[in-house]
Amino acid sequence: MRRSALHAAAIGLAWLVTVAAQGAPPAVAGDPATGKALVEGKGGCLACHSIEGRGRRLGPDLSWIGMLRPAASLRNSLLDPDAQVASGFFTVVIETTTGRKIEGVALHEDDRSIQINDRAGERRSFLKSDLKDLRRDRRSLMPSYASTFSAAEVDHVVAYLGTLRSIDPVEPRERTRSISTVSENIAFFNRPERDAEERSDALVRALEIRDGARVADIGAGTGYFTWRLAQHAGPGGRVIAVDIQQHMLDLAAETVKQHGLANVDYVLGRESDPRLPERSLDMVFIAYSYHEFSQPETIIDAVRRSLKPGGRLVIVEYATENTFAPASSLHKMSFDDIRTEIEPIGFDLERILDFLPMQHGLIFTVR
Repeated sequence: MRRSALHAAAIGLAWLVTVAAQGAPPAVAGDPATGKALVEGKGGCLACHSIEGRGRRLGPDLSWIGMLRPAASLRNSLLDPDAQVASGFFTVVIETTTGRKIEGVALHEDDRSIQINDRAGERRSFLKSDLKDLRRDRRSLMPSYASTFSAAEVDHVVAYLGTLRSIDPVEPRERTRSISTVSENIAFFNRPERDAEERSDALVRALEIRDGARVADIGAGTGYFTWRLAQHAGPGGRVIAVDIQQHMLDLAAETVKQHGLANVDYVLGRESDPRLPERSLDMVFIAYSYHEFSQPETIIDAVRRSLKPGGRLVIVEYATENTFAPASSLHKMSFDDIRTEIEPIGFDLERILDFLPMQHGLIFTVR
């Protein structure tokens, strides 16, 4: 079955604490093979979750959870699954007129009826007129494993879950999407509600930029992300803000100055060349501008050459699959389009930032 980015979002938000609430993850010390045995045995995880076609579907499929969550988030979800639960996976509590209570996860609901998966994994339907009470509790059906697993066993399970990265490979295909014109909507870029709508700060925190990192922000625009990246890179780090419009670089410089930062350099790029130094960067960040590149393959090839071994490329775009994303179709991209254009140039998909509400956030590493 081909997995989509929307499916990824449903998986990640359904069960696990978002990475936005985490700091840098601790080192994973467990043994994946031991963790696999615990998941399938003592933990009883396959009674609710499926992995590579095995298990049940009361909870989300875990077959690629290692691409969606870092170790800290996996650990927190095992120990405190109620810490943050997406509204679509709140526990539904139904009480019939005879006083019987049933708990489950909602599958479908309208004005007259509701359908749930109950704790036994059975699909059940109810007419609301036949119910005494219907409510949603802000808790997960998943139990805490704090008393089930020892600290060492939690390490093993986290290590195993981190290895689950089963996602369909992309097949090379000719690019057919239209290239949009360069956007200059400064008011839209700098709108006060943007962080709340798009979770911009959470996005940057999720990148876990180490102090002293060297980062490029291609398509820096007004510097909306530039100063955030520079703040995380710290005084010992360096950010290169790249744009093909000088007046945008001037705006970015003013934004960075307003935040009291001095670790940013500004580069006027060309449509075919971001003018980045080779094999010198830890990360290249491209937010909401990749879709505007007139020569995307040439630019991404230059990005690949600029990254150190193991360097990361971050692509953020409004999702074509999301009708609420505040952009026209030309200013959106699909999950598959991003992958089929980036991966053949020498990158592997490493992580998916599935907590973003209307965007694709994909982290690639140099192959």
